Amino acid sequence: MNIQMMDGLLGASCNIKLSGTPMSVYRQASAEGDTEKMKRALGYTGECTEKAVKYQEKLDKGMKAEAKAEREKAKLEQEAAIEKRQEERKRAEEGAELVHSSQGTDLVQISEAAKAVLKNKPVEAVEPIDSDPVIYTETGEIAAAPAESEPTVSFSA
Repeated sequence: MNIQMMDGLLGASCNIKLSGTPMSVYRQASAEGDTEKMKRALGYTGECTEKAVKYQEKLDKGMKAEAKAEREKAKLEQEAAIEKRQEERKRAEEGAELVHSSQGTDLVQISEAAKAVLKNKPVEAVEPIDSDPVIYTETGEIAAAPAESEPTVSFSA
């Protein structure tokens, strides 16, 4: 809530409450039949209501300014969140590259001579090798393959 809004709310509220006094004087003068007193009382009531309307306009301006400030704030927060996500994505990509390079993968380089030989010699179809599956340990040694067991199915009623 900004200053204009507070000033508008307080001013409008006070002036509407203040207009109650001259209105009660107007009712009393109307009951007595005193037209001059009635005119003065209506004049004071009119002044109070005009001031209340001005304060209401001030309140409306303050509310518009507040809404504009909130929209700008939300836009800045959204832009900051987008930048943060982009930075996190970049860090994640860099982290993924580091993980791939730190796993000890081997790089293969083919010499120009080998490339030339491959271009001149047609590639023959290679038959698949029939052998038992092999499991390697983390150190690169061959470990014994687990014995395959027959699947069992049991039903119960």
